Amino acid sequence: MIYEGVWRGTDASSAFDPVFENVLGGYLPRKYINETKWPTSYATQSDQDWVFLRYADVLLMYAEARNEVSGPDQSVVDAINQVRSRADVNMPALSLNDGYGQEEMQRLIRQERRVELALEGQRYFDLKRWGIVKEVMDNTQDPDGASRLFQARDTLWPVPQSEVDIAKSLGNEGYKQTPGF
Repeated sequence: MIYEGVWRGTDASSAFDPVFENVLGGYLPRKYINETKWPTSYATQSDQDWVFLRYADVLLMYAEARNEVSGPDQSVVDAINQVRSRADVNMPALSLNDGYGQEEMQRLIRQERRVELALEGQRYFDLKRWGIVKEVMDNTQDPDGASRLFQARDTLWPVPQSEVDIAKSLGNEGYKQTPGF
């Protein structure tokens, strides 16, 4: 993270000032920033490739799916440890001998996804998939202190009206719009 006082250039005048730059949370993400192209801001243009899917995400998806189907086994632990053992991460390895049950392993995998995939646009969809999006979002506050309230209708997306119209034109009167839209 880039926080107050971090230089984003070659001299002290380039130090990040969240008040001057109107950054309410006080931090900017450093992930994927090419630090040879200072100064950075929310509007920074970059030739950095956008990452759609990383191998760490694949490993954590595998660990999650395998744990949900059959509980923790060595393949689950190995997948998590591949993510944790990278040189730039250097986290302690998990061991199957630590006696993790399925629920505890589920909690560990969810936390691992939260940390490993931070700022990559995965969290919201993880929360929806796990069925805890309302619980988490309703307990989240914006930097200005405003609470967020998750609308139940937002757990499903609307069906395009053109698809509803096509279904009705084919005699399928039971095909309806998602409730709330």
